[in-house]
Amino acid sequence: MEWPRVRLGDVAQEFISGGTPSTKIEHYWTGDIPWITGADVTDNVVVAGRKWITREAIDNSATHVVPKGAILLVTRTGVGKVAIAGADIAISQDLTGIVLKEGTNADFVAAAIRQKTRNLLDVQQGAIIKGVLRKDVEKLEIPLPPLSEQRRIVEILDQADLLRRRRAEADAKAERILPALFIKMFGDPRTNPRRLPIIELSEVISVGPQNGLYKPASSYGKGTKILRIDGFYNGEVSNLDNLKRLKVSPEEIAKYGLEESDIVVNRVNSEEYLGKSAIIPALSEPVVFESNMMRFTVDTSQVLPGFVVAHLQTSFTKTEILSKAKRAINQASINQQDVRSLTILLPPLADQERFVIASSKVRTLLSRSESERVKLEILFDALIHRAFSGNITASWREAQNLSG
Repeated sequence: MEWPRVRLGDVAQEFISGGTPSTKIEHYWTGDIPWITGADVTDNVVVAGRKWITREAIDNSATHVVPKGAILLVTRTGVGKVAIAGADIAISQDLTGIVLKEGTNADFVAAAIRQKTRNLLDVQQGAIIKGVLRKDVEKLEIPLPPLSEQRRIVEILDQADLLRRRRAEADAKAERILPALFIKMFGDPRTNPRRLPIIELSEVISVGPQNGLYKPASSYGKGTKILRIDGFYNGEVSNLDNLKRLKVSPEEIAKYGLEESDIVVNRVNSEEYLGKSAIIPALSEPVVFESNMMRFTVDTSQVLPGFVVAHLQTSFTKTEILSKAKRAINQASINQQDVRSLTILLPPLADQERFVIASSKVRTLLSRSESERVKLEILFDALIHRAFSGNITASWREAQNLSG
């Protein structure tokens, strides 16, 4: 079934931009109007974020309120995430609000945008903080069946998405196992109940920290693999096979090449992801690392990399990282000295080894869970493809006398 294809700009009544009120004016952040960033878009409907602002803050900044029922599209830092505003909600510059014209279903259009995420990612701009321009959002083409069929497709996708949400809830619970294991074995670093020695990270760093390599977008395509901040999560590199490639010189490989057991830390990002870290696994070919992260190596006669990365993931260390962060508009950064001055517990090596062995078993379970999640996503993507090609509603359309 061939449906008409329209540009997003043709079905939008209004595009709404966002901004951040001044954080120096404290009373701006004591209101009752929810204000969100791209990090708050984690589900299909967003009702509120983690911060609330006043009407005065809106009147004196670039933020705007997106009305309930409109589409929230992340167009900067996490491009392509999309949700529906479950209430009137103010947005940061990470997002674009889309108010649709009559005759279109917001849930359907949001789903259609999700299917086109790759198109948006392909037109991202920016070296460190990547985003898409309004004109590229307006030009995004989506199929547009009759309104009744839009609603039917949404009903089918909602049923499938319920399974995904339950899977995500189970995964979230599983991810809390590692932090709980750390606390069980070593205690909360805030209170240090085992009275373990407390040191600065600099005392066990043997090499680094070192910032990564910056290359313009024109360098990407072929060549050497590069680890970027989207390439690791929860202490591990996600998938070496999926890393992008770029042109680098032998000298750059020698300077920025990663080695097994190196630790990488995200040094520039939104506050939610600042300090994200991982251990580098065994590598079968050279891999360099990009400029918005830093790399260091630890003295394994004192600490194990697995223990250090787990410590960096604790809420204690995350809080310490944020206390050292330098903030700009909707992003934050830490420098090499900030990382060197982080404080960590120093348990006996034997205890660290027991933790690393136990955490390895947990990671194996998490990896299996991730594999199941990927399979579910593949099935869901296939369902979306069928939905937007018209195949999934063919028999329903026939029954409703909508064919032809």
